[in-house]
Amino acid sequence: MSLLRRATRDDNAALLDLFGAVPMQGELVLSTQRSPDYFALFDMQRGDAEVWVHGEGPALDGMGAIHVREGWLEGRPCRVGYLGDLRTRFAARRVRGLARFYGPVLEETAERLGVDAFLTVVMASNATALQALVRKKPGRKAQPHYALLRRFSAVSIQFLLRRRPRPSPFTVRRATEEDVPAMAALLDADHRARPFGYRFDTGEMEHRFAHWPGLRVEDTYLAFDASGRLVGCTSAWSPEAVKRYRVHAYRGGMRWVRLAWNAMASVVRAPRLPAPGSDFRYFYLCNTSVLGEDPAIFRALLEHVYADFHGLGFHFFTLYLGEDDALAPALKGFLQRRLDFHLYAVTPASRPRDTFPPGRTGFEICLP
Repeated sequence: MSLLRRATRDDNAALLDLFGAVPMQGELVLSTQRSPDYFALFDMQRGDAEVWVHGEGPALDGMGAIHVREGWLEGRPCRVGYLGDLRTRFAARRVRGLARFYGPVLEETAERLGVDAFLTVVMASNATALQALVRKKPGRKAQPHYALLRRFSAVSIQFLLRRRPRPSPFTVRRATEEDVPAMAALLDADHRARPFGYRFDTGEMEHRFAHWPGLRVEDTYLAFDASGRLVGCTSAWSPEAVKRYRVHAYRGGMRWVRLAWNAMASVVRAPRLPAPGSDFRYFYLCNTSVLGEDPAIFRALLEHVYADFHGLGFHFFTLYLGEDDALAPALKGFLQRRLDFHLYAVTPASRPRDTFPPGRTGFEICLP
């Protein structure tokens, strides 16, 4: 008998236990913590969320989540799915066995919720996931089809030395409530042209400020050109209420990095790196739109964010940077760490699709 089923709120403790117990391996060993409420990250978003689990009793063997929202594709409204939170206690061999449920569940969900394509992210170094999920297996007729959309990096800008914004042709200031309609209009025009963009024309911006815990209008930065036209925006958002990164171990070269960092931090009064068992303090840049993909606009926004949040106890802030991204020059001179990922479009085996429009996608790095 299959032990695969839809999770309920009663599974919260078991979901938190499994989700937080499977760390990301490397020289820096991290896990993602979602306590006290695993479902809170879905509750703050618009759309439909389903969590599937395998196992029974207080301990679960595996889990995965599906979130579906309204979006844009090829200039037309569509339903966009996201696949995430895949966790398992199994070894790689048994992961492949559990994967036999994946295709039928995706097929049924896509049909029921009217989704043609799902997004999902896989860490570039995660050979097990790439082998089990992405690589096509003979005999697995129901295996979902993965099309590589983009390679990207989660870039963490490290807070260490204080920096002051440099002179720029763009004026940057914090937003007020009166700026929200203009910001929503900028994001709407941008996301309509993005593959899998968000529906900022139906109140997405207002929803985020109302329902994302800790997201404040005054932590949004706006850039204006010499004529006073709004040309860029980004929001600083700490996900601490719904998601945190916990350090389990420093290995290899990261041991020496931590020693050197902490020594320097003591001199410049920056926060020391967390001890094993403690969490990083960080925030994301979200609601980001830069007119014409101009790196000078993005640079002006970054410098003001860094200057305002330096000294507030944060270790870093994280942003999305695509492969060959036009905005990459804006990051020059900042102390950075990068984690590389693959963004895939996943379609059911019955209707595979390989080709999608080019350009920046609507993927929001702060939500997975």
